[in-house]
Amino acid sequence: MAGSEALAQGGGVEGAHRTDGHPEASRRDFLKILTLATGAVAVGAIAWPFIDALNPTRDSLSLAKPIVNIGGIAENTALRFVWLDQPIYIRKLTAKQIADNQFIVPSTLPDPANYTDRVKPGYETFVVVVGLNTGIQCELEGNDPSDSRGPFDGWLCPCDGSVYDPLGRLRSGPALKNLAIPRFTFLNDTQIQFG
Repeated sequence: MAGSEALAQGGGVEGAHRTDGHPEASRRDFLKILTLATGAVAVGAIAWPFIDALNPTRDSLSLAKPIVNIGGIAENTALRFVWLDQPIYIRKLTAKQIADNQFIVPSTLPDPANYTDRVKPGYETFVVVVGLNTGIQCELEGNDPSDSRGPFDGWLCPCDGSVYDPLGRLRSGPALKNLAIPRFTFLNDTQIQFG
């Protein structure tokens, strides 16, 4: 009984672990926390340069979202530039091209599309398309008024003879789809940003 009274009063068995206010236990806990925190900071400091290297550079971001000046495009001509390894055509339409194509009944086309599906509101004089035939991957002709454009005054594929109107809608030929429209936004009357 005397031994059990001694245990109850805190005498205890040798080697028993005491954490209630014992300075050695709190120092040990503090050192564990400090070691873990230092290790986490060291891992973060080592890993950060590798993680940061995966971010795109400013140059690659400007290539991924280029801004194109369209102020110098004359009516009835198109500007060509390459974005994401694809030729992009930006054509400024004439009043006649708009009038001739604005009210075409979509159901009469091989790949039905309204005029408003092919232009941006407020910028109806500009058409922006990927300049590759949708059948055989072949770059189109028709950016300059002196180029072959076909009977609809649009673009013509020199490889398979597919014909597109000035809005990039398929009118005839082996191709089955209209010209693709890339992702873009008009920043103002003279600038377009892609991406």
